[in-house]
Amino acid sequence: IDQKRFDTIPTLEGRASALGHFLLFRRAAVLAVGGVDPEIGLTGADDYDLPWTLLERGASVRMVAEPLYHYRDHDGERLTLRTQQDQVRDLRRILAKHNVGPEETERLVAAKSRWYGVPCHVAIHDPDWSRRPENIGRVRPATIVPSPAGIAALHGFGDDLGHLIAALGSPPVETELLTGLPASTSRRASWKVRLEDGRIVKGRQLESARRATTLEQLSSLLGDLPFAAVLGRRGEALLEEWVPGPSLDTVALTPDLAESIGLILGRVARSGAGRPEIESHIRLATSLWQKLEGALADLRAAGALSADTCGSLLERARANAPDVLEAGVVHLDFKAQNLILTPAGPRVIDNELVDHGALDMDLARTWYLWPMSAGSQARFLRGYGKMRSPRSFLLHEVFWAIHTLGCAAAFLHRHGLPKAAVLGSLERLAAGELPRIWVGGGAPASRAEKVRLAFICDYLAIGGQERICLELIRGLDRERFDPFLYAFRGGALEPAFRALQIPLLVGSARDPLVAEQNWTAVDAAEKEAYRATLTDALKRDRIDAALVFAWRDAIPAVQRAGVPVVIEKLDGPALVGKIVDKSGFDRVVAESATLRDAVIETAADLGLDEERVELIFPGIDLGAFDPSAHDRVTERAAIGIGSDDLVVGTVCRLIPDKNVKLLLRSFAAVDPTSIPAVARLLVVGPDGGALPELRRLADELGVADRVIFHPATDRVAAILSTMDVFAMTSLREGLPTAILEAMAMGLPIVTTGVGSIPEVMEGNGLLLPGYGSMGISQRLERLFRDPPLRRAMGERRRAIAARFAIRHSVG
Repeated sequence: IDQKRFDTIPTLEGRASALGHFLLFRRAAVLAVGGVDPEIGLTGADDYDLPWTLLERGASVRMVAEPLYHYRDHDGERLTLRTQQDQVRDLRRILAKHNVGPEETERLVAAKSRWYGVPCHVAIHDPDWSRRPENIGRVRPATIVPSPAGIAALHGFGDDLGHLIAALGSPPVETELLTGLPASTSRRASWKVRLEDGRIVKGRQLESARRATTLEQLSSLLGDLPFAAVLGRRGEALLEEWVPGPSLDTVALTPDLAESIGLILGRVARSGAGRPEIESHIRLATSLWQKLEGALADLRAAGALSADTCGSLLERARANAPDVLEAGVVHLDFKAQNLILTPAGPRVIDNELVDHGALDMDLARTWYLWPMSAGSQARFLRGYGKMRSPRSFLLHEVFWAIHTLGCAAAFLHRHGLPKAAVLGSLERLAAGELPRIWVGGGAPASRAEKVRLAFICDYLAIGGQERICLELIRGLDRERFDPFLYAFRGGALEPAFRALQIPLLVGSARDPLVAEQNWTAVDAAEKEAYRATLTDALKRDRIDAALVFAWRDAIPAVQRAGVPVVIEKLDGPALVGKIVDKSGFDRVVAESATLRDAVIETAADLGLDEERVELIFPGIDLGAFDPSAHDRVTERAAIGIGSDDLVVGTVCRLIPDKNVKLLLRSFAAVDPTSIPAVARLLVVGPDGGALPELRRLADELGVADRVIFHPATDRVAAILSTMDVFAMTSLREGLPTAILEAMAMGLPIVTTGVGSIPEVMEGNGLLLPGYGSMGISQRLERLFRDPPLRRAMGERRRAIAARFAIRHSVG
């Protein structure tokens, strides 16, 4: 009832009856009028003595939008269990106390007493009703009124639901309010209804008839999905079958079950495929931003998050927001409590929350609010990926994390529910991290002593794996960790590691790249000696945990040293089998979803179970790779490139697997008359034995005067700033750091679709399915001729690169 309608009620009795128990009393006011009159009896849900008395004494009434009282607080009991005779007796006393005349008294008693003795206001049936002495021989009241209107009134349903239940042909004998308030309040509610013939159904009162109409339009798409069957719809009401079994919030979530759940959600998303009225792409909705801004404003006003934290969250969300959302059929309430585990597998309830919306938002609700282990998350995405690629979602994961967790925290705050874990995740997001576990964990447990963490790798030459190791050590919280670095050999990056001022053990001074091409007995002897040295060093340094960069010779050393926790870091598919027996690893960390899936597929052969396989993307320093920090003209002049030249470049070790020969041939095939300026190829990286052959090939192709071979450098960002297009034509790759760095520098990408590269290509470049040089040259020509296209692809760089900030990996 609203304020306007209440104010028009002419009598005190009418106002008291309208208020009932939906009134919040000030304690002092209740005491001032003597409280409940003990001479009348025990008040219950059908009494209005106290509201009437307060109104008589001049109490004011203000209606509020939110319910102040919720029947589910009284789960398992009726608000009154008194007999019909007791209730009629008390009603007469109330009416006498308030000087109601004989005729009006009899009218009120007749009108109200027909509902006494049955669950009138609270639709939770007393299971012991028939066994109570006062009810022996009486007919259960619910069977007296089988008409739709009577069913609706008796159980608190709306008329539409009463008609649907009446049409089943068996009267209800037991009802239980599951969620919400009764339909008379115009709020969504649901009931469990047991019929006289033993069937159980679930009744729902929806927010509006429009919701039911929407469901009717979408229901044809869900026929083969494991949803609870809809038995009927009428107006604002919906009736569906009752699905027996435990809900998933009470069941241990195994990887197999997680994959089944992901498959269901993916199937819902795919249900609209090929249907123009359902399948669409929409611009990032303004309402998404308004909802996020409102949620963070509420948390800031409540003191749950600081203004700086909220500002940082909004800034990071904007930087990683997708431009366009893929829209289709979604399930707005895909939560653990809304999936029931049956012998045939999980089934979904809450059909009325199926709608047309943004698919990645639907995925985010599950991804961030379900407590899944890393293995279960991987299997969940595997199931989902069978129906719809989660790539776009993962590329914009920072945005979806902030949006979902921010709105969830605001909801929990409004309802007085625990929110510390979600707030902790938001704080870490604001600081730049992307924690793996979003719920239940909160902040990491504190230790009396810092963790002594060993980084163990083969050598310190310039390469993606070595740069990742460098950035991880550089980004560690030194209040919590003491890093130690152990490498068999040094290399070009050794000075950068020494600049970190951490304990560093290098076993051999020989150039690792030269030794790799020409391995001798001296190298073998040095490595054998280093194993013993490494064991002694790990013991001496009292290492708590070791992070091994896929170097097999580290395993005997850490085992002999008795290091308690050992983790393998895999940075590419070629490294998966380098250590064949992985049973000694507590975790194996894959750098991409593709690589993780490859490890899981062979987990049994590797001595692993899939719960020990983690996904942590590589990270780059977005501050260091900022295009605005470099003078493009100056950097070009330093290496002999004109300010108007069109430059395609690559950064890699010059070894056969990088297939730079293909890039050379493709560059040579570009028609110089089809582009508006001189085209140049810039090849940057250390020589792994392929450089002489590449120089000969450039001569043979007649492009040597337009190809620049630049040696390895630690000024990668400056070199990238000279390029217009970044190219990579590798035969094998993991998730190359070089591509992520090029994205951060705003470069469109032309690349072969090997390894995990497709995971980061989302409108920011051109992906080749094979290795044809003509395909690459055609794409280079297209980008050279089209500056707006280059800019458009480059503008997506920060949105995608933001997902791969080094703080995410460190976190």
